[in-house]
Amino acid sequence: MGLMRLLRLTTVRFLLLLATAAALMVAVACDGADDMTKTEPVASPTAPYAAAPSSDAPTPTADEPTTGEALSEIEAAARRLLEQEVGEGDYTPISSEAMDWSDASLGCPQEGYAYAQVITPGYKLIFDRAGTSHAVHSNADGSHMVICPDADSR
Repeated sequence: MGLMRLLRLTTVRFLLLLATAAALMVAVACDGADDMTKTEPVASPTAPYAAAPSSDAPTPTADEPTTGEALSEIEAAARRLLEQEVGEGDYTPISSEAMDWSDASLGCPQEGYAYAQVITPGYKLIFDRAGTSHAVHSNADGSHMVICPDADSR
């Protein structure tokens, strides 16, 4: 009878140890799940770069004309970006157009980076400085902007 009792106690201890190990594994897996939802930006929003032409041409949106206070703020932010990255000067707006970009690169993909493949509403802003055109592409709220190297081709 003593041997049977010892086997039961050993079995119970083993099952408790197994249950504890399983609970720890679940806790660790749940703790790591938060890290999986965090993302890092894939491209610097202020770095100008030369990009290969995109095969997916952006399309203008059917939304209302690009006027209003929000667009004025986006244009001002685009001017600041140009002054920081291209140089000081008088950047005169030539055009602004609402766009639906084919992905999160805003029509200016950088080689070596991956972009979310989602339609991204935004703007294509063209400025002139001393006879040279400069294109800035943005998302809809202006929180992400890129200087596109070839203003006329995009």
